[in-house]
Amino acid sequence: MGLFKKKDNKLPINEYGKSERGRHRGLLTSFDQMEYFVFQERNDEEMFRLCDALLHQKAVLANFDKLNPADCNYMLSFISGVVYSRQGQSIKLGARLFLFAGKEEFEDGSLYQYIEDIK
Repeated sequence: MGLFKKKDNKLPINEYGKSERGRHRGLLTSFDQMEYFVFQERNDEEMFRLCDALLHQKAVLANFDKLNPADCNYMLSFISGVVYSRQGQSIKLGARLFLFAGKEEFEDGSLYQYIEDIK
């Protein structure tokens, strides 16, 4: 087995809201609980708020359109570390639009459905 293997880009879509873990959270899906961030400038405090949302098991949709590339890369690197620690995924939805979520948030299928709907 090699160190690097080809990543499967297919997104598994579960039946919407059928996850056992999702039922324990009540009627709200991960999509319903998602938080939104639009960054106008490099702001560490706002970046930490985004990371806190991830650590509190919420999906985050972040828009970095207004940032210069260096600031965008700095923030993406930091946020990606938090996503990695939660065994989650960072999904690029647009040029500078990203969806961040931990492993548990993807289990109910609502985030995968959102990704498929916007494509």
